[in-house]
Amino acid sequence: MNKPNFQAMTKQELRAYVLSHRDDQEAFYALTSKLIEEPGIEITSMEQLHQLIEEKRDRVDIRDADVALEEAAQVNTISLEDLKKELGQ
Repeated sequence: MNKPNFQAMTKQELRAYVLSHRDDQEAFYALTSKLIEEPGIEITSMEQLHQLIEEKRDRVDIRDADVALEEAAQVNTISLEDLKKELGQ
């Protein structure tokens, strides 16, 4: 089986690959290198890297939740009393 070209992968693609191939250390180090290249990020330990990944994952989860709430707010809703009136109860 051929290994993917980690250098050609985006951070998101590489992150997904690392999460699904947790034993692939070459991929992990490639992801670490990409993260180090980002301005403003200085990784000094494995614990810090794991924390950074978790924080980014949490931000994505929060954004997904915000989008879901915004979509729900746009759905036409009706009160229970109005629904009963419409149904003739």
